[in-house]
Amino acid sequence: LLTIDAINEAALEPTIIDVMVNGNHKLAIDIAELVTHTNRSPSSSVVRVWSIALGDKAHAWNQYVHQVWPGAKFSFFVDGYVRVNPNALKLLAEGLTSSPSSLGGTGVPTSGRTAANLRRQMLADGGSHGNFFALTEDTMNQLRLKQFKLPLGIYRTDATLGAALAFRLDPSRHKWDVKGRIFVHPQVTWTTPERKWWRYTEVKSQFKRILRQAQGVLENKAVESFLAHQKRAPENLPRTAAELVLDWVKHYPEDAKAVMWRTPLSRWALRKFHEPRDWTSAANSPQLILVIQ
Repeated sequence: LLTIDAINEAALEPTIIDVMVNGNHKLAIDIAELVTHTNRSPSSSVVRVWSIALGDKAHAWNQYVHQVWPGAKFSFFVDGYVRVNPNALKLLAEGLTSSPSSLGGTGVPTSGRTAANLRRQMLADGGSHGNFFALTEDTMNQLRLKQFKLPLGIYRTDATLGAALAFRLDPSRHKWDVKGRIFVHPQVTWTTPERKWWRYTEVKSQFKRILRQAQGVLENKAVESFLAHQKRAPENLPRTAAELVLDWVKHYPEDAKAVMWRTPLSRWALRKFHEPRDWTSAANSPQLILVIQ
């Protein structure tokens, strides 16, 4: 609810806030009930709560783009634990308007141990941040027209989308230009809940993040090979991250060995990619649980 309220406060005009809950139908019901019983002002934005059968972030993003998106000049993507600043939407929309060559835009982090370094890097070299970013209406239409979808199970969702945007969705015709195609606004930011490092649940979550980051190393290299070296269209990315990575390892074994030598945990990630996973529920359409305004 804090995330919804922060977005609602940041929106200068009525908008649609779609809450995409993946892999947890009970949570979707609980969120819907909380929103229903929360006092909201008459001018509040429309809130729609969706339940998605498959517990996968990439799949949830795909379903939003291709089945839920209502159409808008700018579409903002916000992680569920993020509280955008009150001026974030306005500033990012203004920034994208002033940069017509940009396909999307993002803000910069200001809290967390690595925020300062990441902020400097993004402002100097460009990039995107998955906590809060936006896509223009034309970009959304192009993604839908091309039937671009993130590979199921991929951890580096924002990096994969950012790479596709950096090539203007066509590596065979356009050179890499992340700074020219993703607008980074230095004043757009957000906050996240403070982590309690001494708690067991946080330690466990951090360990999982480390393992997932090792998976992300393989994914980034496979995406780089697919787009930058093979010059293949982003909409032709394999259906799953496992297919993407295993195909790269098969055809570029020396590159894969070099990565795994530098990042030993990536060997664990590669073994996980060999484990079968049931994706059948990806065929289910998102279920609308609540509409409230």
